[in-house]
Amino acid sequence: MMNMKQSIIVVLLLTLAVGVVHAVPTQADEEVDLKALYQQIDDAISMSPQYVAEREQQIATCRDSLLREKSAERKVVLAEELFLLYKPYRNDSALHYAEVCINLANSLQRADLVGRFRSMLAYQCSTTDMYNESLEQLRMVDRSALDKNGKCDYYNAWMHVCGELGSYTQRKEVRKSYFDQQNLYRDSILMVADEGSEHDLHLKMDILNGRLLYQDALALSDEWLDKVTDNTHESAYAAFYRSMVYEKLGNHDMVCYWLGKSALDDIKCAVKDQASLLFLAEHLANDGDVSRARRYVEFAKDCNYFFCPHLRNYQVNSVINVIEKSNQATQSRANLILIIATILIVLLLIVLAYTVFRLKRK
Repeated sequence: MMNMKQSIIVVLLLTLAVGVVHAVPTQADEEVDLKALYQQIDDAISMSPQYVAEREQQIATCRDSLLREKSAERKVVLAEELFLLYKPYRNDSALHYAEVCINLANSLQRADLVGRFRSMLAYQCSTTDMYNESLEQLRMVDRSALDKNGKCDYYNAWMHVCGELGSYTQRKEVRKSYFDQQNLYRDSILMVADEGSEHDLHLKMDILNGRLLYQDALALSDEWLDKVTDNTHESAYAAFYRSMVYEKLGNHDMVCYWLGKSALDDIKCAVKDQASLLFLAEHLANDGDVSRARRYVEFAKDCNYFFCPHLRNYQVNSVINVIEKSNQATQSRANLILIIATILIVLLLIVLAYTVFRLKRK
């Protein structure tokens, strides 16, 4: 009887231990050189005009091809390529070419393409705080006409706008309703997305993080990073999601490293919709590296203004936090200088008084 009880206790303890392994954050061993990474970012920022020129050349080549093209089917392909080139680079131009895609698809009477392009336009609108426009486009989509890729883009746009609306409302019930819809659309994406696609991987990462399965999330992140090509916007996206896992783990250096990797890839791709560099700047400011943080936030702010004429809420918060840290550091330096000056003046007065005393005695 005692043996049975002991066995049960052992089983319970093992079960508890397994649960703890999954629930308690552990950290993978990775060697990182943050100083070297920051130097690479500095170098990339100095070369930013060259990267921008390369993207502009890609855009010009594609635009010229579109203007010369006679085939309506081929025009759709080129217009979509232009939309994708502009998507992380210049928002107003991305919106324009999404509408060009819709018009071309309408001329071909391709309801499936019309729905997919409307979904892509809706997503672009919601990422730049144009929620009404996003909802308007989504409500115009004929979901029954969508193919697999179209459904994926459609559900993704709905998921994003619901998440944004839920994040910014102060009404508790409304927030819950939007987040419930967001979860439903996330499930819908996972049902239609290809295994191992970007949609599939980043949503599974979200789910694993939400369940506190951080080691599983890191393993999936390894798989994602193996799939993407270095120095691309896709690799920057994968690196950003890895930084989020380390944020949950509380591993400061690895958060900074993967945010830095993400920012570096985006700078090299002339991506103007900057997020990683802003978040990295916040961490640097908190660490006391205010000068570098200020440089990064200024560069990222200029990029984001180029992409879209107004900063979004999360961007404003990051900029303000870095500026506040910079002001605090400036004030601290001023206070230190004042204290040193005061001490020197007191010492000089003491020396002067002592000198006067000695002269009187003589």
